[in-house]
Amino acid sequence: MSPSGRFVASVVSPGKRWTLWDAVSGAVHKVEATHDGTGACICGEGHQFLETCPVLAHTGKVRRVAFSPCGQRLATCGGEGAILWNVQTGEAEHRMQGGDGLISSLSISADGARVAGVHADADPSIFVWDKTGALLRTILGARRAHTSHVHFSTTDKIMLATFGGFKNDTIQLWNVESGERIRSFGGRNFAVFSPNGRTIATAGANFRDVLILGADSGTEWVRMVCPHGGIVLSGSFSVDGSMLASGCDNGACKVWDSSTGALLRTIDIDVGNGEGGNRLFSVSWGRDWVRDTREAFAMGQHPRLGAGSELLELEAGVVRMILDRI
Repeated sequence: MSPSGRFVASVVSPGKRWTLWDAVSGAVHKVEATHDGTGACICGEGHQFLETCPVLAHTGKVRRVAFSPCGQRLATCGGEGAILWNVQTGEAEHRMQGGDGLISSLSISADGARVAGVHADADPSIFVWDKTGALLRTILGARRAHTSHVHFSTTDKIMLATFGGFKNDTIQLWNVESGERIRSFGGRNFAVFSPNGRTIATAGANFRDVLILGADSGTEWVRMVCPHGGIVLSGSFSVDGSMLASGCDNGACKVWDSSTGALLRTIDIDVGNGEGGNRLFSVSWGRDWVRDTREAFAMGQHPRLGAGSELLELEAGVVRMILDRI
């Protein structure tokens, strides 16, 4: 969900396009230009094949989407690197490349000046670009590990990434300017900074609890015990940081008081999308555009490429609309 709550961005089946939805009406706002997957595309007049495509877009699968804090830009990533888009026009502005592999996760800094992406390779790296697409820095991650998330702090001076190795998952903090690793500590599946940058939310070692850790030391501040038995896959702080929403593999979204760990609300999703269930791989907070409050958020379902997204009214705990694949 965009920070203003005006739009919802999703990846649609078969993963070759992203879609922007109007969060009020549920109507499609913009869809990425369609390519045929070989580097050529049908985008000229009369639908003729063009040897050199004038439209900048992905030709392979799109893996992740992320809004800029101002909501005017959308970043997407996949096999060809990352692309920065204009939300209003739907046009690509810059391509960001690093290495020769898949960019599996990305984040835009709070000031909108930098984009970070994780290169999913046997020896993963984090690339940092400026908003024009120029590569500023390459940061080497943990050897022989897969990567999950990358996330800027609100100060833009520190960046975190989660790495899953053969023994333990780790959260690693990096200095954005120097590229040096500051510290690392345990975490699972996801990791996100709180709005003030003082704490980090992640899943516990059992994959079923949600932890809030001190960003300076990794010390556990709050533990949220999930009684529903699902594996925690995602989490997101509310805009003011007072609440945390967590998504699980059984379709349950829990909303917690981030300071006390008290469970405030449970929202169960069951739309019968077939094999794989209703795994919530992403949870995103935004304002309620209709009521001008902060009580709305979007949740993405599994399988990520092809499932619908739910736009919910948090206070009532019910699905307001379902944005289906197109």
